[in-house]
Amino acid sequence: MPLKKSFSNRLIILTLQNKISFLLRKPVLNYLEMHLTDHCNLNCMGCGHFSPIADKWFADISRHDKDMQRLCTLFSNIKTLRLMGGEPLLHPQVEHFFSITRQYFPKTDIKLVTNGILLKQMPESFWKSCIKNNIVIEWTVYPPLANNINYIKSYIQSKGVSFNVSKCTNFHSNMNPLGNSDPKKSFQFCRSQYFCPFLREGKIYSCGRQVLSNYFNKLFKTRVPISGYIDIHIANLSGWDILYSINKFSDTCNYCSDKIRWFDWRKSEKDISEWVV
Repeated sequence: MPLKKSFSNRLIILTLQNKISFLLRKPVLNYLEMHLTDHCNLNCMGCGHFSPIADKWFADISRHDKDMQRLCTLFSNIKTLRLMGGEPLLHPQVEHFFSITRQYFPKTDIKLVTNGILLKQMPESFWKSCIKNNIVIEWTVYPPLANNINYIKSYIQSKGVSFNVSKCTNFHSNMNPLGNSDPKKSFQFCRSQYFCPFLREGKIYSCGRQVLSNYFNKLFKTRVPISGYIDIHIANLSGWDILYSINKFSDTCNYCSDKIRWFDWRKSEKDISEWVV
C-alpha cells in the first residue's frame, strides 16, 4: 500500500476513534432548574412561572431521588442546579432535597432561590442542612421586603450560610396567546437572554414555560402546547441526547414573542394582560 494512502487511512481511523471516545464520555450540563413548589406566598404580577395562578403543588422527594440518580448516570456533572418555585421554602421537606441532590452531585453549585419571606421561620435543621450540603441561598428581594434587607441579611449571616442578594423591582411579559410567532425566531431570542432547562418529574424541558403553561391554559382557556421535553428515563438515552433536545425550539415557542414588555413590580390581579406583550 502506498505510504500516502496508508497515512490517510490511519488518519480516518484515528478521527473515528476520537469521535467515538468523545460520544462515550458523559457530558457536563451547565445549568438546570426545578420547582420544589409551584405556588408562592408572594403575588407578583406577570410572574414568569405563573405562581399567582398555580395550584398548590409539591415536588415528590422519592421522585427527586430517582431523577438525580438517573442524571448522575447521564452527566459527569451539573455545574449549577437551582431549587426554585413558586416559593421553595413552602415545601415541608425542603432540606431533604439538599442532601439528595448533594449525594449524587458532590461538585455542583446548588442554589435555593427564595423571596426570603419565610427565612426567619425556618427551623435550625434547615440551616444545618444548608451548611452540611453547601447550599447557597439566592435571595431575590421584591419591594414588599425592601426595607428588611439588612435585618434579614444579618440573620442569614448569623447562621453561617452562604448567600447572594439581588433586588427585583420590575417584571416583563412576552407571551403571544395567538400562537402565531415564528418558533425559531422566538427560541433564538429567548436563548440570547436565558438558558434555563427545567426538570419536572423525569422530564427535562428547554424552559419552565413549556410545562408550567398548563396553569395559564387552565385559567384563560388557551392552548399553549406542553412540549419541548425529553424523558430522562428512556432506555439507551445519553447526556448528549438531552443537550441536543434542550437546544432546539418546540411548539410552545409559537406562543412566545421576540419582544418584551417591562413593567414595575406590583401585585397580580390574575388577568391575562399581565403575561401578554
